[in-house]
Amino acid sequence: MWRRELDEFVRAVKTSKRQRMETTLIKGMSSLKLCSSIKSSSNVMLRRVFFFLLLLGVVAFGGGGGGGGGEKKKKSFFGVFGTAEALRRYSPIEDRNIREASGLVKSKLNSDVKTHKHAIFWTHNDSGDRARVFAIRVGGGAPGSSNVVEETADVSVVAEVTILNAGARDWEDLALWQDRDDGMKQKLCAGDIGSYRGEVVIYCFPEPKLSSNYKNVSFTKKEYLKVSYTEKIRLRYPSNEKHDAETLLVDPHTAQFLIVTKKNNNKGGLYVSEPIRSLSRSTSNALKFIRKIKLYGTSSGATGGDISWSGKKIVLKSYGRYVYEYTRQSFFDPNRDPNVRGLGEWDPSEALALDNDVPDENEIWTLNEGSRSSLKRYRLR
Repeated sequence: MWRRELDEFVRAVKTSKRQRMETTLIKGMSSLKLCSSIKSSSNVMLRRVFFFLLLLGVVAFGGGGGGGGGEKKKKSFFGVFGTAEALRRYSPIEDRNIREASGLVKSKLNSDVKTHKHAIFWTHNDSGDRARVFAIRVGGGAPGSSNVVEETADVSVVAEVTILNAGARDWEDLALWQDRDDGMKQKLCAGDIGSYRGEVVIYCFPEPKLSSNYKNVSFTKKEYLKVSYTEKIRLRYPSNEKHDAETLLVDPHTAQFLIVTKKNNNKGGLYVSEPIRSLSRSTSNALKFIRKIKLYGTSSGATGGDISWSGKKIVLKSYGRYVYEYTRQSFFDPNRDPNVRGLGEWDPSEALALDNDVPDENEIWTLNEGSRSSLKRYRLR
């Protein structure tokens, strides 16, 4: 009896129906003859205090974050709760051309994956800018330093790349694609996927190899480069649907585009294309709906995300205090929710990138909008 009532209470918490929670709580407690005084009480304040205290107990028992050292994380009705330890907030980016950072992805071609002394991240502006991306260098710490987390680490924009003849209605995210049919080239794919519409456009282009000068902290001159896109691909949502989206991924296992839309009727959705090489370059290609995406604690839905180079981990971001972690299996399973990771602070960033050089793929970077935006680095626990 009590187990059934507790399950009902948990379902009520998930749907935020307070009266239903109070009713099922009292029914369950009454079955154990533990709260006859509460049930019979006409004191509304007493009932609300009792409800609040018990709710805190359920959250504390079921929603505690898992610790390190292999400790098993505790289950709760919101998924597996954990934390994302803030490792560092870096100094603001002084380049005024980055005024509304949206997408973020770590470079595989230019980052120093052996010593980790230097890392390159690519970003771009939201709607209103032209078709260009920026390379942000993180690194150049104190002599002998072995990690970009050093307090003296330098953050600067070392390159600006214009994508020739590309449109830029509302670029929202960047994704990395290793094109197996083009000599395993590393390509960046810019998602023109925002602004509530039925058809979106993705531009893919070879990731530029930057001058080695960027590794020198004292070198402050920014490179200006131009590239041509190699793929312009139009994708349309099924059944003449229209959506706003801010998250673009490329599945490294299948080379398919994955788009996560923002909220519609309180849920977003995951849509998947055919493999990139099989997509038409001249006509619009159909997206396939896979599942609904519901993120706890946000009213806006996913504003960015990334998939690990191994394809085993997907992390989504929204405004607020949480990020949402999926395994590959749970991401494509309509019946599974993400693991919720509390950031411990309000993070207004839209953009998120996984740090794939970390062996367990458990570190993420975020970049907030606005002038003098800052990178933040977290470790998922």
